[in-house]
Amino acid sequence: MDKSVFKSFVVLSLIVGIILGVLSPVPILGTVVLLALLFLSAPFVMIYLIMDGKFDLETIKDSIVYGAIAGMFANISFAFTYAIITAIIYAITQYSSNLLLTTMIINSPIWLLIVVILFMGVLTATTNAFSGLATYYAINLIRDIYEKKHNNSNNNFKL
Repeated sequence: MDKSVFKSFVVLSLIVGIILGVLSPVPILGTVVLLALLFLSAPFVMIYLIMDGKFDLETIKDSIVYGAIAGMFANISFAFTYAIITAIIYAITQYSSNLLLTTMIINSPIWLLIVVILFMGVLTATTNAFSGLATYYAINLIRDIYEKKHNNSNNNFKL
């Protein structure tokens, strides 16, 4: 595992988590954002870094490990961002998009919040590991189709 690639994965995953955490308190977007966190944070990070030229999926193991890393770090930054924004909104306006979560964030001890965040982090890492695996297969399928199409077109124009 290359340290610069790992650092890029962590930083980009944290940024994705912060963005999703900011969008999550919006009542209509909350469920969609949570599903995006659970399933799409690793593919987004992987595809972005592949298109930027900093990363390439070489093995299945890489896709699973990097997917889990992206999911875990995105979840951690998501949870802290969501908790802070929800607490601030509730303190100022007494409004809550999810009363159960807001009550838990406001009234629970810190150790319980950390346990819940870590539990959700493991769940998010698992689902994003699967999404990373699916991304690996999708990228390889697209590469194979692209290579077949261009190899056949080059073979047709031989003299």
